[in-house]
Amino acid sequence: MTEKPVTLREVAKSLGLSTFTVSAALKNNPRVAEKTRERVHQEVRRLGYNPNPILSSALSAVRRANIHAFEGTLAAIDLSEDGSSEPLLFHREVLIGARQRAEELGFKMEVFWIGEGDHTLSLKRLGGVLKARGIQGVLILPLNTAQDFSGFDFSGLSAVQMDHCLIKPHLDTILPDHYISMVNALNYLRKIGYERVGLCIEDRRDRRIKNKWSAAFNTYVRQYSKQNEIEPLIGKVFTKKKVLHWFKKNQPDVIISDQQVMVDWLRQSGYQVPDEVGFLRLNHSERSAPCAGLDLNPQRLGATAVEELVGQLHRYEKGVPDYVKTTTIEASWIDGPTLNNPRIQKKRAKNKKKKKRT
Repeated sequence: MTEKPVTLREVAKSLGLSTFTVSAALKNNPRVAEKTRERVHQEVRRLGYNPNPILSSALSAVRRANIHAFEGTLAAIDLSEDGSSEPLLFHREVLIGARQRAEELGFKMEVFWIGEGDHTLSLKRLGGVLKARGIQGVLILPLNTAQDFSGFDFSGLSAVQMDHCLIKPHLDTILPDHYISMVNALNYLRKIGYERVGLCIEDRRDRRIKNKWSAAFNTYVRQYSKQNEIEPLIGKVFTKKKVLHWFKKNQPDVIISDQQVMVDWLRQSGYQVPDEVGFLRLNHSERSAPCAGLDLNPQRLGATAVEELVGQLHRYEKGVPDYVKTTTIEASWIDGPTLNNPRIQKKRAKNKKKKKRT
């Protein structure tokens, strides 16, 4: 005989609480005292209570038809490296998407800074502030420099990181699909007629994304462009002299880079962009002038990260996971004035020659 499942009402009765309080506690509603929430979670585990997924889905549909009640605050963690409390351009876009999705799901999002400066918190102090505020959901933005959070207590928190920005611990991650996005970009450049593709990237950034940019580029060269192979320029600091030396030596017809200043250096040296050499920026959100590039879809990334974080809260998943889950989103192509279509140019040149002959 099948054992009858434990109901929410039975959990409430065993604790001497109302079903409303138990339901709110299971959603980690900050309006329920922390000790009460802990009692409810312990009792749920003891009794083996599992929500009915069909009923929960139906109730969720009803809730979505109404205005979402406020469920709590989510913390977005950013790093201040120079004493600034202004998010980077990419982070601003991530926060727009994250805050909008959080609001749709009944949450608000607040930014907390770690690092150097009067407005920042140490990891220990941050943990105390989050606990005092009843904040149980943490979104770690794609920190510009990878950080070690091994001394931070995640035990009572649901947490998601964006990009592999933590050295330790390993958390569920939302990030751009840097490898596939690079492959797609290279295939498109090849399709429209570019043959000698050069890669010029900052070593720190490539390492931070597990060398996915350089790995995708090297794979592409081996498969499609061995006869036109150009050694990538990967370094700590780029100078005009260094970039121009690499360019003159290799003569790429298009450059893929995270450094747009090289377009200025090329033009200052008499090279025509895009007529003589094209340029593609790896993160279009960080452009300093109009250009072709990859849109890493930061608002979509922020929204997806919040969806994962709220899902963890509703599933009562806390602490560092035993098995890490990674969700990737492909970049979108954005045309711009730093690229031409070499195939069209070649056709036009041939047509001009034919007209002159006739």
